[in-house]
Amino acid sequence: MSDTPATANSAAHSSPLTGAPTRAPRRWVRWVLGGLGLVLLALVALQFLDPWLRRTLEKQVAKQTQGQYRLQVGELHTSLWQRAVRLQNVRLRPAAQVADTLPRVRLDVARLNVTGIGLLALLRKGVVPIDSVVLDSTRIEVLALASKPTKNAGQPLHKRLPLQLKGIEIGYVGLLHTRASYLPQARTTVQFERADLSAQGLLISAAGAADTQRLAYAADWRLRVLRGQGRASGHALAVAGLHLATAGKLLLVDSLRIRPTDPQTATQPQVSLMLARLRLTGLDAPKLRQRRFQADSLLLQGPQLSATLPGTSTQNSKSGSSFLRQVDLAHVAVRRGYLRLKGSVGEPTVRDIAVSGTALHLDSTLVPGAGSILFARAWDVALGRSNATVAAHAVTLESLHLSTKAGTFSLRSVRIRPPTPGQGPAGTVKVDLTLPQLALTGFDAAALQQRQLFQAQNLLLEGAKLKFTPPAKSPPPVWKMLLTVARRTELAHLGVRNAELRIGGLRHSPEVHGLNLTGRAIRIDSLAALEPRRIAYARAWQASSGLIAAPFDPPYYRASSQRARLDTDAKTFQFEQMALTPKYSAVGMNLHKGYQAPAVTIKLASLAFSGLDFAGLVRRADVRVARVVAQSPVVTIASDGRGSINPNWSKISPEEMIKLPVVVDVRRFDLRNGNLYSKYRSPLTPTPGTLSINRFTGSFYNLSNDRKRQTAATPLTGRATTYLQNRCRLDAQVSMYLLDPRGRHRVWGAFGPGPFAMLNSMTVPTRLVKFKSGQVRRLRFDLQADRKGVTGTMTTEYSGLELSLLSYKQEEIKKTLFSRLKSKVVNAVVIRDQNPRKGGRVVTGEMTSTREPRFSVFTLWRQGIVSGLFHNVGVPQPLAQKLSESKDEAPLPK
Repeated sequence: MSDTPATANSAAHSSPLTGAPTRAPRRWVRWVLGGLGLVLLALVALQFLDPWLRRTLEKQVAKQTQGQYRLQVGELHTSLWQRAVRLQNVRLRPAAQVADTLPRVRLDVARLNVTGIGLLALLRKGVVPIDSVVLDSTRIEVLALASKPTKNAGQPLHKRLPLQLKGIEIGYVGLLHTRASYLPQARTTVQFERADLSAQGLLISAAGAADTQRLAYAADWRLRVLRGQGRASGHALAVAGLHLATAGKLLLVDSLRIRPTDPQTATQPQVSLMLARLRLTGLDAPKLRQRRFQADSLLLQGPQLSATLPGTSTQNSKSGSSFLRQVDLAHVAVRRGYLRLKGSVGEPTVRDIAVSGTALHLDSTLVPGAGSILFARAWDVALGRSNATVAAHAVTLESLHLSTKAGTFSLRSVRIRPPTPGQGPAGTVKVDLTLPQLALTGFDAAALQQRQLFQAQNLLLEGAKLKFTPPAKSPPPVWKMLLTVARRTELAHLGVRNAELRIGGLRHSPEVHGLNLTGRAIRIDSLAALEPRRIAYARAWQASSGLIAAPFDPPYYRASSQRARLDTDAKTFQFEQMALTPKYSAVGMNLHKGYQAPAVTIKLASLAFSGLDFAGLVRRADVRVARVVAQSPVVTIASDGRGSINPNWSKISPEEMIKLPVVVDVRRFDLRNGNLYSKYRSPLTPTPGTLSINRFTGSFYNLSNDRKRQTAATPLTGRATTYLQNRCRLDAQVSMYLLDPRGRHRVWGAFGPGPFAMLNSMTVPTRLVKFKSGQVRRLRFDLQADRKGVTGTMTTEYSGLELSLLSYKQEEIKKTLFSRLKSKVVNAVVIRDQNPRKGGRVVTGEMTSTREPRFSVFTLWRQGIVSGLFHNVGVPQPLAQKLSESKDEAPLPK
C-alpha cells in the first residue's frame, strides 16, 4: 500500500516523458494520398479536357450561328500551370447559305495562343486578365458583310462579351503574318499579302471605353501592312507598305497608287493618284474618338494627282466636318507634287508643287480663326510649270511662289494666249500676254482673307508684252471687277519696267514699246474712283516709253512718237520725235478713197504739255492744259487734183469745236520753228508744184471749247511769224470765237518784201502761169470769214509785175504763139504792173470768195488771199473770185 492515487496519476501523466514512446496518428498520409488522388484525377481529367474543350468550341460556334458556321480545330492544348490554351490549324467555314445578319467569312489560323488567363476572375465573371493573345499565320477571307444588323449591333464591344463578363484585360494582342481579302459580290474589294496588327494594354470594359488615353480600348496599336490593294467606287488602290504606331504617334504610307477602272460618268469623279510617301508624326490617336485630328507634321512626298471631275455635282458627297470636328496640324508639307484637274474650270495642270503650312487649324464651322490664312498661321507655296484655260485663254507659267510670312508673291514666265478664231464667245475680252516676271512684296494675306482688303507695298512687272482687245461691251470700272477678290485694294508702289502694250479691236489701236511706269499710293475702291486728288486710283504716276504708235484714220495713216514722258506731280506730258505717216502716196490716196485726199506727213521734234489736268483727262477724257509747245514741226502735204472732190464736210473748221464730245481747254499753244511743204499735182501737167512756208513761230491763246472760257469777248487769239518760200516774211494774227455757230473769225497780217517769182514753183506746173517779173514791197490783208465765205481787204504794194501764160504740149511746159499773145493781152489789159498806181494812188483789193464746206478753213483763207491779190493787181472782182474758187476735178488715174 505504498503507492497512493495521486502518485499513480502523477506517474501516469509523466510516463510519456520518462517511459517508452507511444504510437501517434498519421494524418499527413491522408493528405498525401488525397493530393496524389487529385493529381491522378487531374491527369485523367486533362486527358479528356482538351478534346472536350475542342468539341465544346466547335459546338458553341455551330450553336451561336445556328449551324451556319462550322469551326474545325486541328489541335488544342491547355496548360493549367501556365494558364494557357494553344490551338493549331483552326478553320472557320460558312455554310452554303448564311443568314443576312451574319457576314460570310472564311478563316484559317495556323496557331492561336492564349496565355496568362485569370481563371478565378473568369469563374467570378469579373474583368478577366490575360497576358497575351497571339494569332499567327492567319488567312481571312470576307466574302460578304451582314446586310441586316443584329439587335445588339449598336452596342459597344464591352457590353457584348460572352459569359456576361465585366471585361477582359489583355496585356498583348497580336495578329501576325496575316493575309486577308475582302471579296464580296459588290465592286468593293480589299486584300493584302501580309499584315501584322498588335495592341498593348487592351482593356475591353466600361472603364477602358471611358479612358480618354485609349483608342479602341487599347493603350497602343501597331499595324504593318505589306502590298495591299483594293477596289472601290470605280477605282483600284494599291499600297506597298503601311506602318501605324499609336504610342509612337507615327503613320507611314509607302507607294500609294489609285487609278480608275470604270469609264467616266456624269456624276462620278475619276482620280488617278501616285504618292511616293506619306509621313504623319505626332498623331494623337485617342482624340480621334472625339472626332479630333491632332498631329505634329504631315508630309506628302511626290504626290501625282490627276482627277476628272463630273459634269454635275454629286448629292451624296460629305464634307470632312461630317467625320472630324477639328483638325490641328503643327506643320504640313507637300514635296514634288503634280496636279491635273479635268472637267473643272480651266482644267489646270500644276507641276513641281511644294507647299508648307504651319499651325493648321480647321473646325466644323469652316471659319478661319483670327490671324490665320486659309486656316493656317503661315503658308509657303511654290509651283513649277503650270497651265490652265481661263475664259478660253490658254495660261501657262514657269513658276509661282507665295510666302505669307514674308509677304511675298512672285510669278515667272507667264504666258497667256488668246482664243483662236472661232473659240470663245464673240465680243469678249482677248488677252495675249508674255510676262517674264511679277514680284509682289509686303503682301498682307490675312487682311485679304479676313477683311477683303488687298494690301501690299510693292508690285513690280518686268518685261511684260501685252496685246489687249477690249470687249465689245464697255467693261465695268476696275473697282467693280476687283470686288470678287477684294472690296478695297491698297498698293504703296507699282512699277512696270520695259513693257510693251498693244490694244487691238479699236479703230485707233495703239502700241507702246519700252514702257516704264511708276504709280504711288494706289487705292482702288468706289470712293477712290471719285477722289479728286487721285488719278486713275493713284496719288501720282510717272512714266516713260520708247516707241508709241497707232493707226490714224486707218488704214491711211500711222501716228508715232519715239519717246514719251509723263509726270502727274509736275503735270507734264511730253512726246519726242512724233510723226504722222501716210500709207499711200497722193495718187494712192485718191485711188483708195475714190476722191481727192491729200497725203499728209507731219514730223515734230517734240510736243510738250505743261499744267495738264490728268484727273480730268482720266475721268472725263477732258484735255485741260496750261501750255502746249510744238517744237520744230515739219508738215508735208502731197495732193493730186485727179478725182472727184471729197463728198464729206471737212473736220478742220472752227465750228467743229462745238461738236467735240469732250472739253479741250489749252490756255496757250506755242509753235516753234515750223515748216510746211506743199506738193500738188494738177490735171494740167504731170509735174507737181511746190510751195513752202518756213520758220513758223507763233503763240495762240485760249484754244478752248469750254463755254466758261470761250466767249465772244474772250475768243481764241494768236500771233505768228513765218516765211513764204523761206524768203518773204509773213506776220499774221487771228481772232476766232470757236463756239460761234456761224463760224465767224478774223485773220489779218502783212507780207513782204519779196519777189512774185517765188510763187512760180507752184503756179507754173499747176496753173501754167508764170510771174515773169515783179517785186512785192509790202502786202497787208484783213480777212473776215464765216460758214458762208470770206470777205476782206488786201493792199499790196508792188512794182514791175508781169505775167507769162504758158502751155503744156508734148510733155513740156513752154511758151507757144497763142500763149504769148494771151500774155501780152493780160499784161496790157488786165494786170496793173505797180501799186501805188501812176500818180501815187494806192489801190486796195477786195477779198470775196464762197466757202466750200468740204474744204478746210485753211483753203478758205487761201481763197481769200488769192481773190484779194488778183483783184488788187487788176483782175475784176467777179473774175478774181471765180479764180480763187476754182477747183480741179478729173478722172482718177488708172
